[in-house]
Amino acid sequence: MPIRPRRGENSARIKKADGVLFVTPEYNRSIPAPLKNAIDVGSRPYGQSAWDGKPCAIVSVSPGAIGAFGANHHLRQSFVFLNMPAMPQPEAYIGGADKLFDASGKIANDGTRGFLAKFLEAYATWVEKHAA
Repeated sequence: MPIRPRRGENSARIKKADGVLFVTPEYNRSIPAPLKNAIDVGSRPYGQSAWDGKPCAIVSVSPGAIGAFGANHHLRQSFVFLNMPAMPQPEAYIGGADKLFDASGKIANDGTRGFLAKFLEAYATWVEKHAA
């Protein structure tokens, strides 16, 4: 279920989570404003961040060739300040995303499906290793 920026309820949901997987497109080499807002809301009030210590990973998606590399790394910069251990490998930059899904929104490319399965296995291991 997506997180919407409402302080109390969503912060409690984040605090209960073992980890957080961010999936984002790229807008102007950065993340979309609603995602930035949700991150900011969850980090307040200062000293009570719901994100603190949450292991995380990022999948960035773009129709372009570099797979939202800018958004991915911009988000990683925020994780340093938020004290969120970000999974370093494998990285997931999904380029050409407009060609990877069928009309119903399902992954139509076996290579992408296999890559994402391995990514999610690595993410599960990462969360298990770092979850409090």
